[in-house]
Amino acid sequence: MGLKTQVESILLLGGDEIKIKDLCKFFSLSLDKMLLLLQELKNERKGTGINIEMHEELVYLVTNPICGEVINKYFEQDAKPKKLSGASLETLSIIAYNQPVTKTEIEAIRGVSVDKIIQNLENKKFIVVCGKRESIGRPNLYEITDKFLGYLGIDSVNELPNYEETKEKISGRNKN
Repeated sequence: MGLKTQVESILLLGGDEIKIKDLCKFFSLSLDKMLLLLQELKNERKGTGINIEMHEELVYLVTNPICGEVINKYFEQDAKPKKLSGASLETLSIIAYNQPVTKTEIEAIRGVSVDKIIQNLENKKFIVVCGKRESIGRPNLYEITDKFLGYLGIDSVNELPNYEETKEKISGRNKN
């Protein structure tokens, strides 16, 4: 049995609490080698029903977001994924186009508090804390996740509409 197969088996049973450093220790691999192996597994699984997510020091298996509709149908939930509020979509857009970004920066753009929205988006795993800003108070930095990209039906932030072009089109419409 290969190393990848062994790691994948541990991920299946380990839930979302598997620490990458613990895998390194168990398999006697350097962090770089383990990250390379996990990235290879992630790439191999991309077109399957199960994906690998890595955030900070944790690694875990998740269902592929593109399978959301069939999963919902099977488990007799709504056939369509739950819609996000306008405020949530606006916040996600700000994060997607400005990531990594702090809560204060998001609030400066939106003009309102985003505490509850940030908490909700983190619970849905649409955003994650990806680090801390090296400034007073060391605020959290947020970025969007593959789960959110899957919700949109895209694979990369690069597939989002060009922000500047969209802004110009909207500005042009508002002038008329």
